[in-house]
Parts: sequence; C-alpha cells; structure tokens
Amino acid sequence: MSTDRTERLNGIVAALNDYIEVVRAYDLDETAGLLRMAKLDLQMRIHDISDEELQALCEALERGQAASGAAAGPGGNGTGLAHSHASLVLPATPAADRILLEGTRPPKRCKRM
Repeated sequence: MSTDRTERLNGIVAALNDYIEVVRAYDLDETAGLLRMAKLDLQMRIHDISDEELQALCEALERGQAASGAAAGPGGNGTGLAHSHASLVLPATPAADRILLEGTRPPKRCKRM
C-alpha cells in the first residue's frame, strides 16, 4: 500500500477514534460498535490482514479464554469462559464472521436534560 494512502487511512482511523468517544458519551453503544467495526476493517486493510488471519486470531483467543475460564473455576461465567476486560469476541451465526472488539467501556454518564 502506498505511503500516502496508508497515511490517509490512518487519519480516518484516528478520526473514527474521536467519533467513537463522542457516540459513547451519548450512550450510543450500538453506533460505537459499528464505528469500531469500520475501524477494524480499515486497520486490517492498512496492515494487509486477511479475514482468515483474523478468524485464526479470534479462535486462538477463544481457546485461551476457555482454558483460563476452566482453570479459574468459580471465576468463570458458566460458559467455560472467564470474564475479560481486555477484549470481547462477539459471535455471529457463522464462525467466520466473528469480530474482535476492544471490550473496556467507560462508566455510563448521566444524560443532561
């Protein structure tokens, strides 16, 4: 990928970060999730990461979470997965459509009227 194109796409990723914070401040979590998916798509293109490579990463993370959840015992969530504040894997119908998103959230803010 050309340097100019990469720089422009990185600028869009930076802008998306700002937009994500804005919509989260307005408690628009679904919109923030969509923007994070767009950000992930751009980052995958910038770094030339294929869907198959992302899928392999998601599966490796799930295996690691399942292993740590089984070892954690009572700390698990009943599904064999431990609670993690580092990442969140959202399953879709086909396994190939799973998306890895950042999972930490700031506390919800009160809405002003």
